[in-house]
Formats: sequence, C-alpha cells, structure tokens
Amino acid sequence: MQAGLLEADTVLTFRQRRAGRSGRAVVTADGQLIVDGHSSPFSSPSKAAEAVTGNVINGWTLWHTPEGDTLDQLRQKLRAE
Repeated sequence: MQAGLLEADTVLTFRQRRAGRSGRAVVTADGQLIVDGHSSPFSSPSKAAEAVTGNVINGWTLWHTPEGDTLDQLRQKLRAE
C-alpha cells in the first residue's frame, strides 16, 4: 500500500474451480483484509485465505486484484523497483 500498488477499499477475489470455492476480501486503510462473512480483519493474506478455504494456503498467490494480478505479483513488482 505504501508503494501505491494497492489502495484501501480494493476488492480482492479468488476462485478455486475444482474445489468449488471463491472468496472476496476488501483491503483496509492499514493494509489488512476484511473477508466476507468475518467481522475481524486479517493481517495476513494467507490467514484471510485460510478463513475462506478452511485450509492452510498461500494467500499471496491466491488473492487477485480487479486487474488480475496476484498479491505476489505486486510484491515482485515492488522488489524489482
């Protein structure tokens, strides 16, 4: 967020076709994720993804921005700069 690659109120989504699951989360001003159906924000993308899937999972590669980038791709862009 500090680098301007992600803004507050951005909606992140994922879809796991084989498992028949999908998720939606909103980025807060302090960079946490509020997942649909959960009142408390998650400080980690992986914990937010786990709350939806019920499994330990890499949220950095699961969540996608509206443009289609994963959080991991955004992180890689930041490291490349």
